[in-house]
Amino acid sequence: ATRKRFEQILKKNIKMTLKKYDIESEVDILHTRLLLTVNDNNIDKTLELLRKIPGIVSFSPCLECDLNIEDIESFSIKVFKNEIKDELTNYTNTEDDNKTIITFAVKTQRIKKKFAMNSMELSRHVGGVIINEFDKIKNEDERLKNINLKVNLKNPDIPVGIEIIDKAYIFTKRIEGVGGIPVGTQGKVLVLLSDGIDSPVASYLMIKRGCNAIFLHLKISEEGLKKTEKIFNILNDYDYTSKFIVKDYKEELQNIKNNLEKIGKEKYTCIFCKKTMLKIAEKYAKDLKCDAIVNGDNLGQVASQTLKNISVIGKEIKYPILRPLIGMDKNEIIDIAKEINTYEISTSKEVKCFAVPKYPITSANIEEIERIEELLNNK
Repeated sequence: ATRKRFEQILKKNIKMTLKKYDIESEVDILHTRLLLTVNDNNIDKTLELLRKIPGIVSFSPCLECDLNIEDIESFSIKVFKNEIKDELTNYTNTEDDNKTIITFAVKTQRIKKKFAMNSMELSRHVGGVIINEFDKIKNEDERLKNINLKVNLKNPDIPVGIEIIDKAYIFTKRIEGVGGIPVGTQGKVLVLLSDGIDSPVASYLMIKRGCNAIFLHLKISEEGLKKTEKIFNILNDYDYTSKFIVKDYKEELQNIKNNLEKIGKEKYTCIFCKKTMLKIAEKYAKDLKCDAIVNGDNLGQVASQTLKNISVIGKEIKYPILRPLIGMDKNEIIDIAKEINTYEISTSKEVKCFAVPKYPITSANIEEIERIEELLNNK
């Protein structure tokens, strides 16, 4: 039941993500496979988007034909011909007489076992047909005349895949997706999204684990907002349902800074800023019926993210606070940011926070925070 529910959600996610770019599609569930049909002129954009949809481990552009041996032979030759053109500029092996070798393999998987040949028999048969056909192909293309074709089952230049379901599906490429589980299977989260490196990566990781995301940006500058909007547009491809909310935070942060300076406690500015952010996030999370709050905290990275400070900052929040980056190295976070194309945006025109004190506190305790709050409330 869980698998069927996940498949139905993934089917909808694929259709709706493509629809966002005006790509009409049909998605059918075929016994543990999803079959996507789109127009040829939309193939490149479709492949780009499929790489971003959580729940897809891998996918393969393929040709479909009926379950008869003649069609399977014909379509296998067709995909082989298309692929060998790409291999002509990628020679890696040579024989003693300096003739170039291109290797291939045919691998068959029978999802349904009704086809007359078993997987090994069909692979051998189609492999033989391709070898016989290759001599004809050589005569059609001058570039192939000095090339030999050989079988390599372990690491072929051209892997020809055949899957037998209700029809035959023939392909040569297996493209990796982001993996994870389909968005919409694990509830909804409120993400505190900034223009920095960390929070976009935290967002991506939670979306990849099946969460719908609502992004809340607490704005302190126009430049920071513009960068964050660009980041949101990238993340929206991973979760087409995601929403972007902006709340002006500059005046509130300025008040926090001014009030702490008046009582000689400016080194606590980052603590009180983060506490206020989480309180705002909690209100939005409650109003929008979210299940948790997500931020980009990374243990020990900045003053407010020491273990003691994290504990103090989140103490009054009743909602679960998820910190997917908490134990990661910065280089790991940067690698993911580059992979999802948010890194360049985050590192362009760095927007520094005007309120960061010269010597921020790194080891706050709850008693001191409560005493400062009492001082502030009595002013």
